[in-house]
Parts: sequence; C-alpha cells; structure tokens
Amino acid sequence: MFKKPDIKLYGVLRPAVFFLLLSLVQGSLKSQTTSPSVREAKFMQAAAKMVYPLINAGPMSGVLPVAGVTSKPDTKTEARLIFDFTQSTPAAGQAEQINPGLLEVARVLNLHAAAGYPPEKIKSVIIFHSGSILSLMNQPYYQSNYQKANPNQDLLEQLRKAGATLVVCGQSLALRDFSNTQLLQGIEVAVSAKTTLTKYHQAGYQTFEIKSE
Repeated sequence: MFKKPDIKLYGVLRPAVFFLLLSLVQGSLKSQTTSPSVREAKFMQAAAKMVYPLINAGPMSGVLPVAGVTSKPDTKTEARLIFDFTQSTPAAGQAEQINPGLLEVARVLNLHAAAGYPPEKIKSVIIFHSGSILSLMNQPYYQSNYQKANPNQDLLEQLRKAGATLVVCGQSLALRDFSNTQLLQGIEVAVSAKTTLTKYHQAGYQTFEIKSE
C-alpha cells in the first residue's frame, strides 16, 4: 500500500538540503576564484630562481631553468607565434594592474628564448579583441575614465621592442564605439581578429590562446 510521505520530516530536511547545495556552490565558486591566486603564489615562491631571457615583467613572466633537457626545438628555424588575445583585466583592477594575459605573452616569449631561439628568430603577433582592447587605450582615455594612467603601456612597449606586432580587431573597436585615435601608439588596426588569424596561419604561425580561465 502506498505510504503517504512524512510532511514533517520533509520540512526538516528541505532547509538541510538547501544549505548543502549552497555550500557546494560556494565551494565551487571559491575554487574557481582562488585558482589564479594559487598559481601566482607558486610563481612568487619561485621568483628567486626565475630568469628573464627576453622580457622582465616580474615573476609571472619568468622561466625556471630546467636541467637535463633532452627534447629541444629546431632553433635554426623561426618560431612564429600568434596570440589570440581576449583576456581582459578584472573590472575593479582595470587601472590598477597589468592585464594578466600580457604577462603570459611575455612568459611564452621568454620560454622560447630560454629554449634556445635567438631573439631575431622569434616572430610574434598579438591580436587583441573582445574585452582585451581596453588594455590598449591611451593615457587621455584612462585619465578621463579612471583618473589614472594605463598600467599596461610599459609592458606593451617592451613587447614591441622585443619584436611583437600588436594588432587590434576593428570590429571590437567599432562595436564599443572606440576610435583609432584612442589607442596607444604603435597599435595596428585590422578589419577583424578572424581575418588576422587567417593571414598569419597562412604564413605558418602557431596560435596561443590568451583568455580568462
């Protein structure tokens, strides 16, 4: 015979189930938000051992020396790298910190230099689109909107001096009502990120995605 559910017991269990689910969600969110800081902590702990063969932008751009390497790239050929860059700075830190993706680009270039590629053999292109384009805005824009200087300018200039070509997606600019005159100097403007990727893929460039985790 079908037994009628215990309404009182259900009433007791319902809050318990709710709080269990809430704790699981909070735990999941906590792990997502703490993961980047755990990675950063590891880099900071290893800071004294880091080397910077091409660009020094702090520990997050550094390379750890590796002994007994047996797998090496052919450094007589060019390393052709294109960075598909969509990572944006957290909104609260837009004018306070360097875009973390730029530090990763510097690290990848340093890794290739540490692997034995001469600087002149490292050919790199960074195509900025989506929210990442805010990192390319000039000082008048930052002063007007944040009352502070663009914290990315120095590293962007270091990347340019290291041979990187900096390109911004024209579609991303237009969709956000930005003009070319609001960009830092030295930034090339393309019709789109997609066509830029096609252009450099045809020239044998390997893609590295730079995006938020």
